[in-house]
Amino acid sequence: MPRFLKEQKKSLIFAGLLFAQLVLISIQVPLGEEPSYLEKAVFFVFAPVQRAVHGLFATTGRIWDRYIYLRRVEAQNQTLRDELFHVRQTNTLLTNALSALKETKEMETALATLQKSFLVAAVIGVDASDIYKSIIIDKGSNHGLTSNMPVLDRYGNLVGRVTTPISPREATVQLLTDDNSSIGVLSETNKVVGQLSGNAKGGRCWFKYVLATNEQLVEGEELFTSGFDKIFPPGLKVGKILSIATDNSLFKRIEVEPHLNFRELSHVAVITQKIEGMR
Repeated sequence: MPRFLKEQKKSLIFAGLLFAQLVLISIQVPLGEEPSYLEKAVFFVFAPVQRAVHGLFATTGRIWDRYIYLRRVEAQNQTLRDELFHVRQTNTLLTNALSALKETKEMETALATLQKSFLVAAVIGVDASDIYKSIIIDKGSNHGLTSNMPVLDRYGNLVGRVTTPISPREATVQLLTDDNSSIGVLSETNKVVGQLSGNAKGGRCWFKYVLATNEQLVEGEELFTSGFDKIFPPGLKVGKILSIATDNSLFKRIEVEPHLNFRELSHVAVITQKIEGMR
Protein backbone atom coordinates (compact mmCIF):
# COMPACT_ATOMS: atom_id res chain seq x y z
CA MET A 1 0.00 0.00 0.00
CA PRO A 2 1.37 3.46 -0.85
CA ARG A 3 2.58 5.48 2.07
CA PHE A 4 0.06 8.16 1.39
CA LEU A 5 -2.87 5.76 1.76
CA LYS A 6 -1.44 4.41 4.99
CA GLU A 7 -1.21 7.88 6.43
CA GLN A 8 -4.73 8.76 5.35
CA LYS A 9 -6.33 5.40 6.33
CA LYS A 10 -8.21 6.74 9.34
CA SER A 11 -9.40 9.75 7.42
CA LEU A 12 -10.66 7.58 4.59
CA ILE A 13 -12.52 5.25 6.97
CA PHE A 14 -14.13 8.23 8.68
CA ALA A 15 -15.13 9.71 5.34
CA GLY A 16 -16.65 6.39 4.27
CA LEU A 17 -18.72 6.09 7.42
CA LEU A 18 -19.90 9.66 7.06
CA PHE A 19 -20.96 8.97 3.45
CA ALA A 20 -22.85 5.84 4.50
CA GLN A 21 -24.68 7.79 7.22
CA LEU A 22 -25.65 10.46 4.72
CA VAL A 23 -27.00 7.75 2.40
CA LEU A 24 -29.07 6.27 5.22
CA ILE A 25 -30.35 9.69 6.20
CA SER A 26 -31.25 10.47 2.63
CA ILE A 27 -33.18 7.20 2.46
CA GLN A 28 -35.22 8.15 5.57
CA VAL A 29 -36.01 11.65 4.43
CA PRO A 30 -39.55 11.59 2.89
CA LEU A 31 -39.83 12.65 -0.72
CA GLY A 32 -42.56 15.25 -0.71
CA GLU A 33 -45.65 13.76 1.08
CA GLU A 34 -44.57 10.16 0.69
CA PRO A 35 -43.93 8.49 4.12
CA SER A 36 -40.65 6.77 4.79
CA TYR A 37 -40.22 3.04 4.82
CA LEU A 38 -39.77 3.06 8.59
CA GLU A 39 -42.98 5.05 9.07
CA LYS A 40 -44.80 2.60 6.84
CA ALA A 41 -43.45 -0.33 8.80
CA VAL A 42 -44.41 1.24 12.14
CA PHE A 43 -47.86 2.13 10.80
CA PHE A 44 -48.62 -1.37 9.58
CA VAL A 45 -47.42 -2.92 12.82
CA PHE A 46 -49.00 -0.58 15.39
CA ALA A 47 -52.16 0.71 13.63
CA PRO A 48 -54.17 -2.45 14.31
CA VAL A 49 -52.95 -2.41 17.91
CA GLN A 50 -54.05 1.21 18.28
CA ARG A 51 -57.43 0.37 16.77
CA ALA A 52 -57.89 -2.50 19.23
CA VAL A 53 -56.79 -0.40 22.19
CA HIS A 54 -59.05 2.48 21.14
CA GLY A 55 -61.99 0.12 20.70
CA LEU A 56 -61.33 -1.47 24.10
CA PHE A 57 -61.26 1.89 25.86
CA ALA A 58 -64.35 3.07 23.96
CA THR A 59 -66.29 -0.08 24.88
CA THR A 60 -65.14 0.10 28.49
CA GLY A 61 -66.18 3.74 28.64
CA ARG A 62 -69.64 2.96 27.29
CA ILE A 63 -70.07 0.09 29.74
CA TRP A 64 -68.99 2.29 32.64
CA ASP A 65 -71.31 5.10 31.55
CA ARG A 66 -74.14 2.59 31.26
CA TYR A 67 -73.36 1.18 34.71
CA ILE A 68 -73.33 4.65 36.28
CA TYR A 69 -76.60 5.46 34.51
CA LEU A 70 -78.27 2.27 35.71
CA ARG A 71 -77.06 2.88 39.26
CA ARG A 72 -78.56 6.35 39.20
CA VAL A 73 -81.83 5.03 37.77
CA GLU A 74 -81.95 2.30 40.41
CA ALA A 75 -81.30 4.83 43.17
CA GLN A 76 -84.09 7.05 41.83
CA ASN A 77 -86.44 4.07 41.57
CA GLN A 78 -85.67 3.05 45.16
CA THR A 79 -86.36 6.61 46.31
CA LEU A 80 -89.68 6.57 44.47
CA ARG A 81 -90.55 3.16 45.96
CA ASP A 82 -89.77 4.44 49.47
CA GLU A 83 -91.87 7.55 48.91
CA LEU A 84 -94.75 5.45 47.52
CA PHE A 85 -94.54 3.13 50.55
CA HIS A 86 -94.75 6.06 52.94
CA VAL A 87 -97.64 7.58 50.98
CA ARG A 88 -99.54 4.29 51.08
CA GLN A 89 -98.93 3.83 54.80
CA THR A 90 -100.00 7.39 55.50
CA ASN A 91 -103.11 6.90 53.39
CA THR A 92 -103.93 3.65 55.23
CA LEU A 93 -103.49 5.26 58.63
CA LEU A 94 -105.63 8.24 57.67
CA THR A 95 -108.31 5.98 56.20
CA ASN A 96 -108.39 3.84 59.34
CA ALA A 97 -108.51 6.91 61.56
CA LEU A 98 -111.39 8.41 59.56
CA SER A 99 -113.21 5.07 59.52
CA ALA A 100 -112.86 4.69 63.29
CA LEU A 101 -114.06 8.25 63.81
CA LYS A 102 -117.03 7.63 61.50
CA GLU A 103 -117.95 4.42 63.32
CA THR A 104 -117.72 6.16 66.68
CA LYS A 105 -119.94 9.03 65.52
CA GLU A 106 -122.45 6.64 63.96
CA MET A 107 -122.53 4.59 67.16
CA GLU A 108 -123.05 7.66 69.31
CA THR A 109 -125.93 8.72 67.04
CA ALA A 110 -127.52 5.26 67.08
CA LEU A 111 -127.29 5.08 70.88
CA ALA A 112 -128.37 8.64 71.53
CA THR A 113 -131.90 7.38 72.25
CA LEU A 114 -130.61 5.65 75.37
CA GLN A 115 -130.09 9.05 77.02
CA LYS A 116 -127.77 7.32 79.49
CA SER A 117 -124.06 6.98 79.90
CA PHE A 118 -122.17 4.62 77.66
CA LEU A 119 -118.54 4.21 76.70
CA VAL A 120 -117.27 3.51 73.18
CA ALA A 121 -114.41 1.00 73.03
CA ALA A 122 -112.37 -0.58 70.25
CA VAL A 123 -112.13 -4.33 69.81
CA ILE A 124 -108.47 -5.31 70.10
CA GLY A 125 -108.63 -9.10 70.29
CA VAL A 126 -110.76 -12.26 70.11
CA ASP A 127 -110.70 -15.58 71.92
CA ALA A 128 -108.10 -17.71 70.14
CA SER A 129 -109.91 -20.98 70.90
CA ASP A 130 -113.37 -19.80 69.75
CA ILE A 131 -114.06 -16.51 68.01
CA TYR A 132 -117.72 -16.73 69.07
CA LYS A 133 -116.85 -16.96 72.76
CA SER A 134 -115.37 -13.58 73.77
CA ILE A 135 -113.55 -10.44 72.65
CA ILE A 136 -111.11 -8.00 74.27
CA ILE A 137 -111.77 -4.26 74.29
CA ASP A 138 -109.42 -1.35 74.96
CA LYS A 139 -111.24 -0.01 78.04
CA GLY A 140 -110.94 -1.37 81.58
CA SER A 141 -111.32 -0.61 85.27
CA ASN A 142 -109.57 2.75 84.84
CA HIS A 143 -112.54 3.74 82.67
CA GLY A 144 -115.12 2.56 85.21
CA LEU A 145 -115.90 -0.84 83.68
CA THR A 146 -117.14 -3.63 85.93
CA SER A 147 -118.59 -7.11 85.39
CA ASN A 148 -122.04 -7.59 83.82
CA MET A 149 -122.15 -4.24 82.03
CA PRO A 150 -124.13 -4.76 78.76
CA VAL A 151 -122.24 -4.32 75.49
CA LEU A 152 -123.84 -3.23 72.19
CA ASP A 153 -122.63 -2.91 68.61
CA ARG A 154 -122.70 0.28 66.54
CA TYR A 155 -126.36 -0.25 65.66
CA GLY A 156 -127.55 -0.90 69.21
CA ASN A 157 -127.73 -4.69 68.84
CA LEU A 158 -126.74 -6.79 71.84
CA VAL A 159 -123.17 -8.09 71.76
CA GLY A 160 -122.82 -9.52 75.25
CA ARG A 161 -121.62 -8.41 78.68
CA VAL A 162 -118.39 -7.37 80.36
CA THR A 163 -116.88 -10.23 82.33
CA THR A 164 -113.63 -11.07 84.07
CA PRO A 165 -110.75 -10.74 83.66
CA ILE A 166 -110.72 -6.93 83.69
CA SER A 167 -107.43 -5.00 83.74
CA PRO A 168 -106.97 -1.26 84.21
CA ARG A 169 -106.95 -0.66 80.45
CA GLU A 170 -108.59 -3.76 78.93
CA ALA A 171 -111.68 -5.87 79.57
CA THR A 172 -113.19 -9.16 78.42
CA VAL A 173 -116.62 -9.25 76.79
CA GLN A 174 -118.57 -12.52 76.81
CA LEU A 175 -120.45 -12.77 73.51
CA LEU A 176 -124.09 -13.84 73.38
CA THR A 177 -122.96 -16.68 71.07
CA ASP A 178 -120.87 -18.25 73.86
CA ASP A 179 -122.16 -21.67 75.03
CA ASN A 180 -122.06 -20.43 78.63
CA SER A 181 -123.96 -17.23 77.88
CA SER A 182 -127.43 -16.84 79.37
CA ILE A 183 -129.72 -13.93 78.49
CA GLY A 184 -133.39 -13.40 79.32
CA VAL A 185 -135.31 -12.71 76.10
CA LEU A 186 -138.87 -12.50 74.81
CA SER A 187 -140.50 -12.55 71.39
CA GLU A 188 -141.73 -9.37 69.78
CA THR A 189 -145.30 -10.33 68.89
CA ASN A 190 -146.68 -12.56 71.67
CA LYS A 191 -144.04 -11.84 74.31
CA VAL A 192 -143.04 -15.47 74.69
CA VAL A 193 -140.38 -15.59 77.40
CA GLY A 194 -137.29 -17.77 77.34
CA GLN A 195 -133.54 -17.87 77.67
CA LEU A 196 -130.95 -17.25 74.96
CA SER A 197 -127.57 -19.00 74.87
CA GLY A 198 -124.92 -19.76 72.26
CA ASN A 199 -125.08 -22.96 70.25
CA ALA A 200 -121.45 -23.09 69.02
CA LYS A 201 -122.57 -23.42 65.39
CA GLY A 202 -121.07 -20.55 63.42
CA GLY A 203 -122.31 -17.76 65.63
CA ARG A 204 -125.89 -18.92 66.16
CA CYS A 205 -127.94 -19.11 69.39
CA TRP A 206 -130.68 -21.23 71.02
CA PHE A 207 -133.98 -19.86 72.33
CA LYS A 208 -134.51 -22.20 75.27
CA TYR A 209 -137.31 -23.23 77.63
CA VAL A 210 -140.21 -22.61 75.28
CA LEU A 211 -142.77 -25.36 75.82
CA ALA A 212 -143.36 -27.75 72.94
CA THR A 213 -147.06 -26.95 73.15
CA ASN A 214 -146.47 -23.27 72.49
CA GLU A 215 -147.74 -22.31 69.04
CA GLN A 216 -147.25 -18.57 69.32
CA LEU A 217 -143.79 -18.36 67.75
CA VAL A 218 -143.03 -18.12 64.02
CA GLU A 219 -139.83 -18.14 62.03
CA GLY A 220 -138.42 -14.67 61.39
CA GLU A 221 -139.86 -13.22 64.60
CA GLU A 222 -137.66 -10.73 66.44
CA LEU A 223 -136.32 -11.32 69.94
CA PHE A 224 -135.47 -8.66 72.53
CA THR A 225 -133.99 -8.71 76.00
CA SER A 226 -136.63 -9.13 78.67
CA GLY A 227 -134.77 -7.55 81.58
CA PHE A 228 -135.74 -10.46 83.87
CA ASP A 229 -132.12 -11.49 84.36
CA LYS A 230 -131.34 -8.15 86.07
CA ILE A 231 -128.24 -7.77 83.87
CA PHE A 232 -129.48 -6.60 80.49
CA PRO A 233 -132.01 -3.78 80.28
CA PRO A 234 -135.27 -4.67 78.53
CA GLY A 235 -135.78 -3.94 74.86
CA LEU A 236 -132.29 -4.51 73.43
CA LYS A 237 -132.37 -6.09 69.98
CA VAL A 238 -131.00 -9.62 70.05
CA GLY A 239 -131.85 -11.50 66.84
CA LYS A 240 -134.57 -13.29 64.91
CA ILE A 241 -135.88 -16.83 64.98
CA LEU A 242 -134.24 -18.89 62.26
CA SER A 243 -135.97 -22.26 62.71
CA ILE A 244 -138.42 -23.99 65.04
CA ALA A 245 -138.42 -27.76 65.60
CA THR A 246 -140.09 -30.18 67.97
CA ASP A 247 -139.07 -33.63 69.15
CA ASN A 248 -139.96 -35.86 72.05
CA SER A 249 -138.62 -33.38 74.60
CA LEU A 250 -140.62 -30.98 76.74
CA PHE A 251 -139.30 -27.88 74.97
CA LYS A 252 -139.09 -26.68 71.39
CA ARG A 253 -135.75 -26.57 69.61
CA ILE A 254 -135.51 -22.97 68.38
CA GLU A 255 -132.45 -21.67 66.56
CA VAL A 256 -131.79 -17.93 66.52
CA GLU A 257 -129.65 -15.83 64.20
CA PRO A 258 -128.27 -12.92 66.26
CA HIS A 259 -128.13 -9.44 64.78
CA LEU A 260 -124.49 -9.25 65.85
CA ASN A 261 -122.30 -8.97 62.74
CA PHE A 262 -118.80 -10.18 63.51
CA ARG A 263 -117.37 -8.60 60.34
CA GLU A 264 -118.35 -5.14 61.55
CA LEU A 265 -117.41 -5.66 65.17
CA SER A 266 -114.57 -3.16 65.32
CA HIS A 267 -116.10 -0.90 68.00
CA VAL A 268 -118.63 -1.53 70.76
CA ALA A 269 -120.55 0.55 73.29
CA VAL A 270 -120.53 -0.41 76.96
CA ILE A 271 -123.59 0.72 78.92
CA THR A 272 -122.20 2.00 82.20
CA GLN A 273 -125.50 2.86 83.92
CA LYS A 274 -128.69 0.90 84.42
CA ILE A 275 -131.44 1.64 81.93
CA GLU A 276 -135.05 0.99 82.84
CA GLY A 277 -137.98 0.50 80.50
CA MET A 278 -136.24 0.54 77.13
CA ARG A 279 -138.25 0.09 73.90
